[in-house]
Amino acid sequence: MKIVQLISGFGVNGAIIQCLRLAEGLAKRGHDVTLVGRNGSWIQSQLPGTNVKFHESTLKRWPFHDLKAMARWIEDQRIDIVHTHNTSGQIFGTMLKWFTKVPVVATAHHTKLHAYWMLNDFVVANSDHTRGIEINWNRVRPRNVETVRALIDHAPIPQNADHLRDRWRCDNGFTPNDKLIGIVGDVCKRKNHLLLLKAMPEILRRVPNAKVAVIGNRFPEYTAQIQANIKKLGLEKEFRFIDFQFDIPNMMRAIDLLVACPTQEAFGLTPPEAMAAFKPVVATRVGGLLESVVDGETGYLVPSNNVSALSSACAKVLENDDLAEQMGVAGRARFLEMFDNHRNVIRHEEIYTDVARRVLSRDVSRPVPVPARTTTSLPTAGVPPMVYHR
Repeated sequence: MKIVQLISGFGVNGAIIQCLRLAEGLAKRGHDVTLVGRNGSWIQSQLPGTNVKFHESTLKRWPFHDLKAMARWIEDQRIDIVHTHNTSGQIFGTMLKWFTKVPVVATAHHTKLHAYWMLNDFVVANSDHTRGIEINWNRVRPRNVETVRALIDHAPIPQNADHLRDRWRCDNGFTPNDKLIGIVGDVCKRKNHLLLLKAMPEILRRVPNAKVAVIGNRFPEYTAQIQANIKKLGLEKEFRFIDFQFDIPNMMRAIDLLVACPTQEAFGLTPPEAMAAFKPVVATRVGGLLESVVDGETGYLVPSNNVSALSSACAKVLENDDLAEQMGVAGRARFLEMFDNHRNVIRHEEIYTDVARRVLSRDVSRPVPVPARTTTSLPTAGVPPMVYHR
């Protein structure tokens, strides 16, 4: 099958990482995969050695020069399917349908209200919550949208995991004995770091050696607000701001508890990434977080913007090592149950085949399945510090 993965971002975010992993997985399955994107983008730099080709486009929608040129290239290359990611790329893909009959599939990585979603030939939702938004808000026909889980790094636990944990902590200003809370993702208002900050005094009363690693790229205005409140509460020694970490599994193994307390979340990659590393999760009852975290089993779900509930749940985990270990083991099992990268890629193949058959009234070729199950890990060395949005 000749497949285009179309992505518009220059930097790196959750949608871009998902696009990269899917493109690599499809290429390993024997498909002819071309990634269409902007020259000089982060994702372009990740393609050497992956068998994924790159086709440059500025993806400008007006005037129509780029759209017409892309349509001609698609026809010349006899592309079977176009799969779009990120808002600009998805709008470009929708408009591309004016100039070519090749079907367009789009992945909904967010829960925004956009009228163009109903114009796609098929929509892949990153959670059941997102699927409901696409049907009820964006008026996508139920038969044309399906939840397909994210591709997440299945990195095995290394034999020297304890050494790596202690080294990560030392490098980032923490001790082996700290009870370390991680809150991971862009430091922006939607992620609601202020809720954890307000909960910390009560957490510290019960767990005096608790610390917080705020990990991710920072929105200056919101970061300044958090820092001002940290100073006001006298918690400068308890909070450390750390740049985005490309080695997600190693970072997750270094913390004791992941907190995800956003006000809204389409899915949320960080809870399952923590669960993959045997870590418990405390999360707010919003969006897709309800689908990955099992309350009382893999962690705790608390009401949104409830300081006392968040502090109580975090302290309960941090002051009971046996409970934390039990939840971590249950979380790892839940992760393996929910996130099968091999099956994810095959399901995309099936969707592409069905959509092409319906739209083009013809079958497309399928690769010979490979016997080995493979997962995709992102490179961690030599990666430039690009902007990352979860």
